[in-house]
Amino acid sequence: MFEISTAAGLVVNISATGATVCSIRLDGQELTLGYDSEAAYASDPYYLGSTVGPYANRIDNAGFQLGQQQIRLTANDGAHCLHGGKAGLNQRQWQLEAQQADQLTLSCRAAAGEGGFPGNREFRCQFRVTATELQLQFEATTDAPTVLNLTNHCYFNLDPKAGPVDQHSLQSPLLQLLEKDGCGIPTGRLLSCAEQYPQLATGQLLQELFRQHGALDHCFVVPHGEQQLQTLATLTSPDQQLSLTVLSDLPGLQIYSGDGLGAPFLPRQGICLEAQYWPDAPNQPDFPATLLLPGQIYRQQIIYRFARQNGADSND
Repeated sequence: MFEISTAAGLVVNISATGATVCSIRLDGQELTLGYDSEAAYASDPYYLGSTVGPYANRIDNAGFQLGQQQIRLTANDGAHCLHGGKAGLNQRQWQLEAQQADQLTLSCRAAAGEGGFPGNREFRCQFRVTATELQLQFEATTDAPTVLNLTNHCYFNLDPKAGPVDQHSLQSPLLQLLEKDGCGIPTGRLLSCAEQYPQLATGQLLQELFRQHGALDHCFVVPHGEQQLQTLATLTSPDQQLSLTVLSDLPGLQIYSGDGLGAPFLPRQGICLEAQYWPDAPNQPDFPATLLLPGQIYRQQIIYRFARQNGADSND
């Protein structure tokens, strides 16, 4: 287990298993779900805090066309491939490349054909803390055309009691989301957040959102994604004293209310705010492309910015 920290009271523990964020603490308060034992992450079914790939989210019918080749992946979500299937990066032992007091770099490799994904690929994730901010930088290369979509899968809970997240508030400026079918596969249509989630733009209590709409597991669309760092969502603690703002240059944000959590956790005990490419993009030519070619470098970033009501945040 590795640890990085700042003088502002942010302490992050990271495991080489799955390049996993096991713990984020601010002034001693735990902010994300984790296991008591590092060994538990090797068989974790919930992707707790892990680096998810080589393709986060779902690919319809566990396959796609790549040039003249039909790619077949391992199905692990009914007929579909979720989070890389059996070749998920969350199950790999990553290697330490560099470590300092405030940053850590881990890397791993995947051979062509593992899980069905083409290309011998190299992955790198840098974790860096500054004041009250955790920054994640993902990089990847390949020696053959492939598809790639990496994210982090932390389950956040800003309540010291770590009960269900119902009393948290969520706010997002994003204007659209992807319509999906009953299996979570996008239909190709974009829906209006103003129509589907009219209170999300100004902030809504999760309990009220769940009451109106049920479980959340939707991909929200980031305008001008891949071009600039943008604020995607802000989660606020029940007492309104602590907030988490997620920023990224990725074109989507999967908001997942953790309904699939089980022992030793409770359903909806944590909420995932996963900046990523859109699900099933390899099968949907109108979606932002996830194709990575030899000679190119996949490079994306996610920032978790925590702030206390007293004004102490990463910019102070």
